[in-house]
Amino acid sequence: MTVITFQNFASQSKQRLEELFLLSPLAVLFFCIFNIADTKSILSRLIPIVSVYCLFFYRNAIKQNWQRASIHPLMICSLLAFFYFGLSHLIRGDNFGYSRTLVTGLAYLLLLPWQKLPRKLLASSLPVAAIFCGLNAMYEFWGMGIQRVGLATNPIPYALFCAVMVLGSLHQLLVTQSWGIRLVSGLGIGFAGMALVLTDVRGVILFLPIVMVFLALRMLPLSGRAYLAVLLTIATVCGLGYKAFEEKIDQRIELTEKEFKLIEHGNFNTSIGTRFTLWLQGKETALQAPIWGVGDQALHADIKALPLRDTTISPHLHNQYIDTLARYGVIGLFILLAWMVSPLFYVKPKGGVGVRFEPLLSSVILMIALAGLTDVPFHHTHLVYLFTLFTGAWLMMPNEDSASRFITE
Repeated sequence: MTVITFQNFASQSKQRLEELFLLSPLAVLFFCIFNIADTKSILSRLIPIVSVYCLFFYRNAIKQNWQRASIHPLMICSLLAFFYFGLSHLIRGDNFGYSRTLVTGLAYLLLLPWQKLPRKLLASSLPVAAIFCGLNAMYEFWGMGIQRVGLATNPIPYALFCAVMVLGSLHQLLVTQSWGIRLVSGLGIGFAGMALVLTDVRGVILFLPIVMVFLALRMLPLSGRAYLAVLLTIATVCGLGYKAFEEKIDQRIELTEKEFKLIEHGNFNTSIGTRFTLWLQGKETALQAPIWGVGDQALHADIKALPLRDTTISPHLHNQYIDTLARYGVIGLFILLAWMVSPLFYVKPKGGVGVRFEPLLSSVILMIALAGLTDVPFHHTHLVYLFTLFTGAWLMMPNEDSASRFITE
């Protein structure tokens, strides 16, 4: 009897260790690359190691994964994006970072034996990652004296990462029946939300409460009482967050009002004025080559020619859609948009394409889409990794908990 128990323990321990190894790239993604400087290279090297391991021990995984109807749209759009933007690199010398990051993420998604890895492993890690994110922001702000946290990347992509962690924690809070997990999820919302405020990124701070309401309404029963409870709860959380950082938020509101007044008097030498100037230039640049775009070098030349000092040092147009249109044309913008929404689609057994508004996935996509109005999320390869690996893993992992009742097709 003792031998059997020991064998079971050894077998379970081996299985858990292998699960940790297989999911180690996701752990590095959620805990390291946005919080600790110069750790993205670890992820770029760890993924090939895990992929080679899977090639030796799970050779059939790639065939099984490719047969998953839920992942086909994401894979096809990702491959299309890789080839189109990669071709732009070969022909015009455009940046290859997006394409290289994308194909690395695809290799990981295709080679892992996802059927062995239940989704609850990913879902339960999000609130813990959110707490770690908040602790890191506290250290940067109070320990290192950094006024806008996000040392590992910069405040703007870090803010979007914080927002995704808040959404992941809120999803777990609403779906779980365990009070312990609810407590950790609540802490995750608070800690990651605090980190977001400390980034001082106005667009993401403004959009997050809207997306939180969207997520909650997608998951709760359809009733006026539930809707009112969601609105009151999120309003209370936002109110508490405002009181906790009242002085910092008021300063940012004051600055925003001042910037709009300066713009009204023709002074565009402000953060918002710089964005307006870049957007207008992006429209003019896009008209030069509307189908294929002008590429990186021509766009950078147009930006440097602008009269404002802050615009000349910007590497992009601070709007994902205008920037992509100017660089890669209508075709490039269409491919990027298709890639962004592809996790919401699936291939039907008898042919055709269906739509599923899975609550967390649709919320994350909405958050990134809104953030793209004031910045260029996918200019940062950290966020390319986050979007590709998170959405792909969420679709591939078998769903064994009650969250499946919220999925509508």
